[in-house]
Amino acid sequence: MKFRRHREDSLDDEIRDYIERETRANIEGGMAPDDARDAAMRKLGPPLHVKEDTRAAWGLVWIERLWQDLVHGRRMLAKNPGFTAVAVLSLAIGIGANSAMFSLADALLLRPLPVLRPSEVVAVGMVESAGGFTGIVASYRDYIDFRDQSKSFDGLVAFADTTFGVANKRDALPQMKLGTIVTGNLLKVLGVEPELGRSFRPEEDLVPGRDAVLVLGHDYWEKEFAADPSVLGRKLLIDGIEFTIVGVAPARFTGVNRYLEPAFYIPIMMWPRLVNNLQDKPLEARDYRQLSMRGRLKPGVTVSQAQAEIAAIGKNLERAYPNTNHNQIAVVRTELQARIQQSPPDAQLVAMLITLAIAVLLVACANVAGLLTSRAPTRAREIALRLAIGAGRQRLIRQLLTESLLIAIAGGLLGLLVGYGGVLFLRQIKIPGDLPVKIGIELDQRVLLYSLALAVASAVLFGLVPAIQTTHTTLVSALRSATADVPGPRRLWGRNFLVAAQVAIALVLLTVTTFMFRGFQHELGRGPGFRTTHLLMMSFDPRLVHYSDAQSQQFFRQLVERARSVPGVKSAAVTFSIPMGNDGFDGATIVPEGYQFPKGKEDVSVIANEVGEGYFQTQGIPILRGRALLSTDTDTSPRVAVVNEEIAKHYWPGQDAIGKRFRLDDRNTSWVEIVGVAKTIKYLWIGEAPMEFIYFPHTQRPKPRMVLMAESFGDPASLAAPLREAVHALDANEPIAP
Repeated sequence: MKFRRHREDSLDDEIRDYIERETRANIEGGMAPDDARDAAMRKLGPPLHVKEDTRAAWGLVWIERLWQDLVHGRRMLAKNPGFTAVAVLSLAIGIGANSAMFSLADALLLRPLPVLRPSEVVAVGMVESAGGFTGIVASYRDYIDFRDQSKSFDGLVAFADTTFGVANKRDALPQMKLGTIVTGNLLKVLGVEPELGRSFRPEEDLVPGRDAVLVLGHDYWEKEFAADPSVLGRKLLIDGIEFTIVGVAPARFTGVNRYLEPAFYIPIMMWPRLVNNLQDKPLEARDYRQLSMRGRLKPGVTVSQAQAEIAAIGKNLERAYPNTNHNQIAVVRTELQARIQQSPPDAQLVAMLITLAIAVLLVACANVAGLLTSRAPTRAREIALRLAIGAGRQRLIRQLLTESLLIAIAGGLLGLLVGYGGVLFLRQIKIPGDLPVKIGIELDQRVLLYSLALAVASAVLFGLVPAIQTTHTTLVSALRSATADVPGPRRLWGRNFLVAAQVAIALVLLTVTTFMFRGFQHELGRGPGFRTTHLLMMSFDPRLVHYSDAQSQQFFRQLVERARSVPGVKSAAVTFSIPMGNDGFDGATIVPEGYQFPKGKEDVSVIANEVGEGYFQTQGIPILRGRALLSTDTDTSPRVAVVNEEIAKHYWPGQDAIGKRFRLDDRNTSWVEIVGVAKTIKYLWIGEAPMEFIYFPHTQRPKPRMVLMAESFGDPASLAAPLREAVHALDANEPIAP
């Protein structure tokens, strides 16, 4: 500081010395003293410019100028605390709303996988050429083929989330928990080091059913084992099979599914022992596509290059295995693309949230810009005087932008507090369902950087136009006291533009919000189309106590009978999935009788559900024509189904769909007859467009895991205890997920 002050003093001395020497020389040349000094000043130029040029020659002048601008900006804002407070608060609301909405969008869709170098990790698998609702899936045989034949990846992994019955000892009641079946290389390929113990060894990925080991999820380790470091080597009963705990995953790794954090990870070689349906061959059947795959790209390999290679392998597999790989297209997608394909409603919601948040920020910027523009007349004299004594116009614009930057930084800091409050509110929203849905809404470093970028962009957005307008001041008119505070028509263009922009943005925001509100109000007024009150649901999976398919069907039949006999139960039924739940529906590929598909397309994929007798009454879904599914629709009776209005209108327009038929999966299976048409409801989310949907009898398409739905006359919570007693009377070991 002393050195800089010394240099400034020396510079002032040099300028004075130069002026004095030039003045003496001019006097000696015959000029009058006053004229001699004026000539010396003209020759030197404005002293302020000389000082700035000299400082630039010294280097690092921009730091000094920035510091001077910051000090000046702070002083000017402190002189107008009312203006400053309103401007900062306006920006804080805009930036806070963006921070909260970006945090939600990040959790729903944008956040990278919690793995090493996530940008290198891509989704690999099969999609149906016929389209449909399914995401990118694979069978274990697909995984082996892609792993062995591809050259684009440093590693390829496969996994599947599923539920298991878990107990600490033999005589303990099993608890239903989510686990992930994984190929043994999953943690290694994803770059995840266990916090305790080890990952899976290569030999544990070779022999089916031999190595009963598992790695605990970090959250499950903390909750169930109190983060006990001596947990390694302990036993855990998974579906009655004794597994040895060999490791604990780190806290940062919450699984590959962004919503569901598994309790543990099991080697895929144990899969056959955990599937009680003898018809299922998870490691052998090419069409048993229950897995997801991720691959880590080799250095220098692009997604498009990997896509070309995988697509070629997929074509070869289709030729080699036409029965199982027909209409299956092999694809490579980025993680973001895979998420959008898997859940389009999430992508639509994220786009809507970000659009609205940015609109709020633009309105806030327009507000602050209007405030700055309204101050332009009061600052015109100050700016004119500074221009008159030699200040550069660009320097003045920088100073005014620095004031805007200070407002933006203060607004950004306060906006983070507003955003944090929004995040706390969003965290209180609970998502119903059987599985442990966990949406990690956080204000992490990515959100902080986003907020910082918003603050800087905001400073430019709301500060540039007023700064340019303010510095384009006519010196003579500005210095005249009579007119200094009266802006002329040319000086009003910026203010008029900002007012017009603010009104336009506000109108757009108001219009969009109004349409959204009315749309949601309309949808909510119509309702989702099914009963949402007086219902109690419990999930059951008889596989977890080693029931066969026949035993499972008998269990579900007896379960419904006992549930209907419980006092207070109005109706009861079983279903594979519930509308707008988080577990997802089943799917079906159908060939409607008599329907002509476009060239190159032979079938269509639709979403489906497997339900029992009484489902439509219990769920409150009207049957418009025909009948509902009955207990007499068994595996020995003709195959039947109920379709919704969309399917009936699409494939049999102008006709009665009752009695019409379709084939499942290919043209060689037996016909399925339509016996009823149900009202179209909301299946995935409240804002969805009408979707095609099929209901099958669960007795003709058995599912190991089903949900019991009980409609109550009064408070459904009062049914929980008697229903549990009814279940335990059937089988005391049957795990229940409420």
